[in-house]
Amino acid sequence: MGTPLKKILTVAAVLVATVGSMFAASVAPAHAQYSSNYGAIAVSLSTGDYGWSYDYDSYSEAEAAAEDRCGAADCVAKISWRNGCGALAVSDNWLSYGSGSSRAAARSEALANNPGNAYIEHWNCTSGYGL
Repeated sequence: MGTPLKKILTVAAVLVATVGSMFAASVAPAHAQYSSNYGAIAVSLSTGDYGWSYDYDSYSEAEAAAEDRCGAADCVAKISWRNGCGALAVSDNWLSYGSGSSRAAARSEALANNPGNAYIEHWNCTSGYGL
């Protein structure tokens, strides 16, 4: 009787070890935490000039950089975002803006916010984000 019980216990131990290793191998590693990156688009309504920024440490830094890049005295940040993309849409009488987790989402929002026959004038994304 000692032999069959020993075989059963050995098989059970091997089975537990095999199943346990299968579960351990199938667990996906945790995603790395990315730092927050901020971007912005600024526009001058008097000149039509615009500027953009990406990969700044805060909304305020991204907005200030976009306004500086725009260059006109009346440049104002119109949209800013964290870890994603922004877009500027233009039509005959309208400017509109959008942001999202991808270029496609930002472009779609900018076009949806414009009542004219708009096109995308500019888009940009923070690091790690794009299409």
